[in-house]
Amino acid sequence: MGKKEKLHDAGGKKIMHPADAVRRQAKKRKLEKTKQERADNFERKMLGTSPEEVEHEIRALKFDHERKRAAKIEVTKHAQDRLTRLEANYKRLKETIQEKHEKRQAEPKSSLHVNFEELKIHRKSSIFYHPINNPYGAPPNGQTLMYRHPDGSVKREPPPLAQEDAAPAAPGFDGPNPDSGSGESEDGASDKREAKEEDDDDDDDDDMEPMLPSSLPGGMQIGSASSSTGRPLPPGMPPLAPWAFPGLG
Repeated sequence: MGKKEKLHDAGGKKIMHPADAVRRQAKKRKLEKTKQERADNFERKMLGTSPEEVEHEIRALKFDHERKRAAKIEVTKHAQDRLTRLEANYKRLKETIQEKHEKRQAEPKSSLHVNFEELKIHRKSSIFYHPINNPYGAPPNGQTLMYRHPDGSVKREPPPLAQEDAAPAAPGFDGPNPDSGSGESEDGASDKREAKEEDDDDDDDDDMEPMLPSSLPGGMQIGSASSSTGRPLPPGMPPLAPWAFPGLG
């Protein structure tokens, strides 16, 4: 079987089969289309975020790259490419991103929108608040957040902070006496001072060593060498009782 011949043009360049040429052109067009779709998706995501979020991601990527270089860890090409694309696109689309973000903020919110910063302050006024099951007062999915007001009504707007923070006083308590300054009478303050001084005296007494008696009940002085009869004690150890050691007898 003979070797397959290759066709060349007058310049010596290989002549590709028409079917191969069509497949190569189709593959090239597909790669270009995929590249353009990825660029459009990346740009669309950037336009849907705020400038603060993009800047935060850029700072985080730079910090991560510096940390890895300091630890002698290789930074992947994907991470480097993402940082490069973020910086290049943000520099090109910074004004557009800012305009679209301000436009989204100015649009009227949906009735199902929940402002969590507002809910943190007025969570106890939410109709969905429960101290155990729902301590944040967040509404279930698909329901509108409503607030209870001091007059008993339920509205979409939160109640005023002044009315919400004012807690009712306990029954039977009129508050401290304004004439007494800090709410305590002079007699009560003096009693506390005397009690504190007594406690300090008791603590000092506890730290002192116990005092021993100077004499025994029989009139014998402690540490003397004579008994109650006045006769001196014999030298040496006292004799042992015979019943204590029966084997010695």
